[in-house]
Amino acid sequence: MSYGRGAVVYAEPVRLQTEVTHDVCDQEHALPGWTQDYRQLAPGRFVGEVSGMAARGMRLFREVTNLRLQQHTAPPPGTIALGLPLPGSEPARFEGKTVGEGDIMLFSDSAPTEFLCSGLMNVVAVTVECDFLRDMKLVLPDLGELRGNGAFFSPLAVELRSWLYWLMDDLSRDDGQRADPRRNGVFQLAIWDRCVLALEAMLAHRRDGGRGLVPSQRHALVNRVREYVRAHPDDIMSVAQIAQALGVSTRMLEYCFADVVGISPNAYLRMIRLNAARRELLAADPRATTVAEVAMNHGFWHLGRFSTYYNQMFGEKPSDTLRQTGRLRGPA
Repeated sequence: MSYGRGAVVYAEPVRLQTEVTHDVCDQEHALPGWTQDYRQLAPGRFVGEVSGMAARGMRLFREVTNLRLQQHTAPPPGTIALGLPLPGSEPARFEGKTVGEGDIMLFSDSAPTEFLCSGLMNVVAVTVECDFLRDMKLVLPDLGELRGNGAFFSPLAVELRSWLYWLMDDLSRDDGQRADPRRNGVFQLAIWDRCVLALEAMLAHRRDGGRGLVPSQRHALVNRVREYVRAHPDDIMSVAQIAQALGVSTRMLEYCFADVVGISPNAYLRMIRLNAARRELLAADPRATTVAEVAMNHGFWHLGRFSTYYNQMFGEKPSDTLRQTGRLRGPA
């Protein structure tokens, strides 16, 4: 089983690590590779924290500070970063613009940008290397019209924020699955998929982005996706990779699947993988196969969610399917 066309799978475990600081000068160095200049603008004892995980080409982190700060910051060279304030964070301004609940902060390595928070800051962010995107055969949306760094409204900002926060919480619990390198590749694709959707929704807020397709065109595009997935049965692909292969935007796929199928392309791909997992469970020898192995084979890196999805889809637990298979096989 491979992870998309030319995708690279990483063997390093994915675990959350936390660093606590008690001085803004130390906080400046808490994010490896970033250019940062912090100034404390209110009296009091400073406390900061950075928690995050890193794999080749991607870093997910959360930064918390307790006092009014002025920051001039830029991500590592050759990267793009997306930042979103979490609930409870005090009002902030990014490049002079007030950051709203529906905004995404876009950082590039072109020049340090100013971030001013009036008190408690609690921000979740993703940093992705452009070389990593090329290795994974992924495409960065054309952000030229946004004119560089800034805070931009995206209809999917709240959804992305909630999902990233949930993911960090999940990564903080070591359940023994994170040593499997296949999990890392899948979760990286999942992060980038959601980031691309949020970026394209940001751009679509200014233009049509695919809603103008007539029904027959939408139906034809959905059929192209189905055929593409059918032609690559051994690949676990992200929506972004499929969109690139078909020469369309992920946002356009969202519109078309919502209209034609009534579900998102992510949900459609998940159902395809669930059906493939069921076929493998039905054909497996329960004495030599585990549910976790089958889940990983089909891109489900969170075993609990796989079981929930499977039960919702087929009305039974995956372990029940495997045990039934054993009974059908009979004694050796």
